[in-house]
Amino acid sequence: PAGERLVRLSCIISDNGRAAGRCGLGAVMGSKRLKAIAARGTKKIEVADPNSLNDSREEILEVVTENLKAFSEYGTSRGVVAFEEMGNLPIKNWTRGRFSGAANISGVRMAETILIGKKACFSCPVACGRYVKVSEGPYAPLEGYGPEYETIAALGSLCMNDNLESIAKANDLCNRFGLDTISVGATIAFAMECYEKGIITKGDTGGIELTWGNHEAMIKMVELIGRREGFGAVLGEGSKRAAEKIGRGAENYAMHVKGLEIPMHSPYRFKEMGLQYATSERGACHLRGFSMLPARGILIPDIGLDKKLDGFTIEGKSHVVKIMQDACRMIDALGICKFIVLFGKVSLITLTKLYTAVTGWEVTLEDLMRAGERIWMLQRVFNVKMGTKREDDSLPKRFLEEPMKEGAAKGQVVELEPMLKEYYAERGLDENGKPMEKKLKELILDFAVKFIK
Repeated sequence: PAGERLVRLSCIISDNGRAAGRCGLGAVMGSKRLKAIAARGTKKIEVADPNSLNDSREEILEVVTENLKAFSEYGTSRGVVAFEEMGNLPIKNWTRGRFSGAANISGVRMAETILIGKKACFSCPVACGRYVKVSEGPYAPLEGYGPEYETIAALGSLCMNDNLESIAKANDLCNRFGLDTISVGATIAFAMECYEKGIITKGDTGGIELTWGNHEAMIKMVELIGRREGFGAVLGEGSKRAAEKIGRGAENYAMHVKGLEIPMHSPYRFKEMGLQYATSERGACHLRGFSMLPARGILIPDIGLDKKLDGFTIEGKSHVVKIMQDACRMIDALGICKFIVLFGKVSLITLTKLYTAVTGWEVTLEDLMRAGERIWMLQRVFNVKMGTKREDDSLPKRFLEEPMKEGAAKGQVVELEPMLKEYYAERGLDENGKPMEKKLKELILDFAVKFIK
């Protein structure tokens, strides 16, 4: 229903709790009066070499079942407490580095309290999805998909909320309305900071006290956003447009890149994530690179990322971001889960075997990575044609100018400019961030040259 009401934070939901979650795709469907898309196949899927495909499948299965045990047991929210300790957890709209309630909203606490089962994507051996039930208290009765890490952080620590049941309720509402939990949580956190600073009052919110940690108010606001009613109609536009409508300096507290709210991994703690967010074609997105993995000790030697890095430094990060962006686009294009490949530590060479087994076409990892690079570059060409400029490859002023006050990342800011300069050079972009003709031809994208003139 949020998409039908053209809420910009709406998304496309499948299987009751999985989401094509960002950039307002639900509103795009709603604008076309499109209720759903259903596909049903009746023919057998033919592959070139079934035996080789099965061998590669067995190889992957053995690796991921060993490396993703924690994912299976505690889900994507397994790392909430560790993230708080390392300075990666977003807290109080990115103004704080410590949150005493982290353990209360962790995957471990979920497993101990409201978890009643696991959910898996089709044929997945990991089942990192959660299925929860709340039987008592103000948010009962509730049964359905449980919140992922991004949801827990966005509707939890980012809003100073340590009530797990309320997060589960907000997540369930978002699933039912068809709302992006990251942008909903981030936009409510923006509103809470505006409320704290007196930029908005109860007169604006319809009597709702948007104080930090007020989960009752948060639930009310999620419902209003989903219905596009009251102050929810303002917040349903997303933090960028809401700030423009509110005025009075509200734009200083809207944490977004290119209009898309920042996800739940800290650029203060991992500088490479700041560069990744700034250069993502759709705005701030963690899924478009996972560039922090080498700094977390999750190495990918097949593409040269074979040494653990320091997340607080900027040296060499432009290369990491470029390589990880290309790799993630390649993995997406293959239709494979990035969690399985990257966190499961599947060799990327195995992906070439899968591709050849299915299609019969011999490819190298270099071929697949080049495909990922071509995808990124074509997206960049499109954005440039649509008016994206160098100044859009940036971060909120908070990350650039306001040092983190506490925690593991205390004193840190993101030194974006030197990373961006190196990144443009490695990508084959000019000083204004526009693809150079020579690079487009090198990538066999000659047809795109006319769009950058």
